Amino acid sequence: MKIKNLLSYLPSFIFCGFVFVIMILLFVLPKEEFSAQEKKKLADFPELSVEKIMNAEFQSGLDTYMSDHIPARNFWAGLSSDYELAVGRNGSKGIYLGSDNYLFPKPAETGENLMKNAGYIKEYADDSDIPVYMTVVPSSGYINSSKLPMNHEPYNDGEIIDKFAASLGKNVTFVNVCKDFRKKADSRQLYYKTDHHWTSAGAFEAYTLLGKTMGYQPVGEDQFKKDKVGDFYGTSYSKSALWHMPPDTIELWKNKSQKEGSVKVEISDGSDKKTLDGYFSMEQLKNDDKYPVFLDGNHSLVTATNDNAEKGTLIVVKDSYAHAFVPFLSQNYHKIIMADMRYYKKDISALAEKENADGILFLYSLDNLAADNNLAYLF
Repeated sequence: MKIKNLLSYLPSFIFCGFVFVIMILLFVLPKEEFSAQEKKKLADFPELSVEKIMNAEFQSGLDTYMSDHIPARNFWAGLSSDYELAVGRNGSKGIYLGSDNYLFPKPAETGENLMKNAGYIKEYADDSDIPVYMTVVPSSGYINSSKLPMNHEPYNDGEIIDKFAASLGKNVTFVNVCKDFRKKADSRQLYYKTDHHWTSAGAFEAYTLLGKTMGYQPVGEDQFKKDKVGDFYGTSYSKSALWHMPPDTIELWKNKSQKEGSVKVEISDGSDKKTLDGYFSMEQLKNDDKYPVFLDGNHSLVTATNDNAEKGTLIVVKDSYAHAFVPFLSQNYHKIIMADMRYYKKDISALAEKENADGILFLYSLDNLAADNNLAYLF
């Protein structure tokens, strides 16, 4: 009888023992500062004080710390994601698993902030003495709609981009890539499967489309040599915790006729400066996040100079989608100055005047444009 009673408590003993072992390991094992798979900084142990205990800030910080540093964290995160899929909750972590191994970020929340940004750009263009161009990159979920899971939130990128473009006024020349991208998506991969960015092929399609409006003759695809870099896992993979997904391949398109030393890239973050011999920062390929191989990732100002290009100087106000795009555009412009408004807080008009720019291009993805709060710094 006593043995039967003890056996009835066995699951509880096992559970308590498991929790006890996890707690011991949590405080004994060495702590990592960064999760390579999730591409995020892990929480530090919270500061302990009477005030933080009283306002529950310490408890909240402790919960985050324990969640970030629980032993075998990646295993538990992956197990959780697989369970969510198994019970029909696809997209529970903000990422849908579609067909052909595509991971799709859920649609962006677009609203007042997006139209506010349209107002900033319109006001800037109305006062500009040089041509202003713009394109907005639609999401992978909208372009690859045939690969979405059966149940998903609506991707209304086309309608939203049309409304945004109509609000820019007559002084912004807008290039809408939505229709062309949807046609091309059936025959080539325009977006990474594990990341939200477009591929080099997607950036090249946009480069070709913009040439008709901006007045340059695009370099033909056959003029590029494509170096392939495998084992790329992007941000959608990191957020989803679906660790069994296969990696992407990054393609580095290099103009076959480009002479060595003809292209220089200067990177500026305030007083910190560095240079690249070409468009690609090969040292970034050693890191877990390989996307910064394009122009070394996010910086305040990046200037690409091509001695062989015929057109003059262009300012590109942008997000990270421009990193794979500008190496193509630089085939036609002698000088391109990329300004990232998240870090560059100076007057763009003054920059354009100083550089004697011939035009300005705004290039953003719809998701980033809807969330961006920095375009007020244009003036």
